[in-house]
Amino acid sequence: MVKRANNTFELYLCEKPSQGRDIARILGANQRNDGYLQGDKVVVSWCIGHLLEMIPPDEYDSKYKRWSLTDLPILPQDWKMSAKKSTSKQLTVLKKLLKRSHSVVIATDADREGETIAREVLDYFNYTGSTRRLWLSALDTVSVQRALKAIRPSIETEPLYHSGLARGRADWLIGMNLTRAFTLLANDRQVRSVGRVQTPTLALIVNRDREISHFKPVPYYEILAYFKTNNGIAGELLETKWQVPEQISAGQGNEQKRCLDKQIAQSVIDRCQNQQGLVTTATTARKKQPPPLLYNLSGLQQEASRRWGYGAQEVLNLAQSLKIRETEPKRSDDF
Repeated sequence: MVKRANNTFELYLCEKPSQGRDIARILGANQRNDGYLQGDKVVVSWCIGHLLEMIPPDEYDSKYKRWSLTDLPILPQDWKMSAKKSTSKQLTVLKKLLKRSHSVVIATDADREGETIAREVLDYFNYTGSTRRLWLSALDTVSVQRALKAIRPSIETEPLYHSGLARGRADWLIGMNLTRAFTLLANDRQVRSVGRVQTPTLALIVNRDREISHFKPVPYYEILAYFKTNNGIAGELLETKWQVPEQISAGQGNEQKRCLDKQIAQSVIDRCQNQQGLVTTATTARKKQPPPLLYNLSGLQQEASRRWGYGAQEVLNLAQSLKIRETEPKRSDDF
């Protein structure tokens, strides 16, 4: 229990325990309790991902326990959430803390999902106190300190919550209605799972797999020509590539506009041998290329897998084992 009078502390609501510990360390909230960390006039607690989930159709109306095409589509007018059984204990902790806090700082991940995870808890408990937003994407000491000095009004990021609600409700509507519809229409006692992202992604994989299985290799011909230039670097050749005319490349199954006739390609080569070429147009462009960005976790996992065959979990474990060490300043006698 928080040993303070009601409404005397500010609650920092994080997305996961590790994030909460990092922020609490900077805030000086070092007193450990069950589900939160406490400091002077500040408490840091956390969700464990989504603590709430949308209720199934039969909890809106018991008639939906029996699947029937006549009941479709199911369109809730008053959307409801329920506590997830696996994390209900932490939700109870947050309920008690919210009753005893005068304000909340949303400190979940700086994205749509993080915004939704925090605000759905606040809405679930009808929290009416003031809220602010801690916006940070890194948890090193400097980044957290900088973000704490620039806490935003929560209204600035509220649209992300509405976007998250829309995404979740779209998933529910498509999943619940189309899964029932396709299952009932198939009439073979097998559930046909349909999802807003799952089904299109699966379709892409299936279509690509079919293309591969039905692929028939077709030879095509390209022509490269090398020219000596009058004002070029000595010994350097100008490389050119034949652009296949549309009347030659046109044909069924030749969307890549390639030359499929060897005789046509050979005739072009014969006509060009030892001939003079004329450059009719030339363009140059000045371009700027910024330095590559630092790796994010997924990019690091892909690169490590490509280079050394590391698994995703192995890369994550290695990354988490690394610690930033602050170098000590040199003494005068070190120089």
